[in-house]
Amino acid sequence: MDPGSLVMLLVVVAIFYFVLVRPQKKRLQEHTKLINSLAPGDEVVTLGGLYGFINRVDDENVWLEVSEDTEMRFTKQSVSRRVNPDDAQDEQSEEEDAEPESELSESDEKESS
Repeated sequence: MDPGSLVMLLVVVAIFYFVLVRPQKKRLQEHTKLINSLAPGDEVVTLGGLYGFINRVDDENVWLEVSEDTEMRFTKQSVSRRVNPDDAQDEQSEEEDAEPESELSESDEKESS
C-alpha cells in the first residue's frame, strides 16, 4: 500500500467520524441529559408524537397525563423532547390568528344566504 492511499483512507475515516459518529454521540448525550432531568409538571412529547404532562417519574418510567383523568405509562427512553413554553404560546397565537378568519367566512356565508 503506497503512502498516498493510506492518506486518502485516513481522510475518509476522519470525514466519516466528523459527519456521522460525532453528531450522533452529541445527540445521545443530549437525550440522556433530558431523560435524567425529567420532573413532574414538565410537558413532553413521546417518540410516537403524544403530548402530555408528567405526573410521576421513577427509575425507568414516566406517567403522562394526556387528558383530564387519563394517565399513561411510558418508558423514559420514549420521551422525545420537552415542550418549551414558547412553542406552546406560538401554537396558541397561530390558532387565535386563524379563528377570526373563520368567523369572517361564516358571517359572509350568512349574509349571502
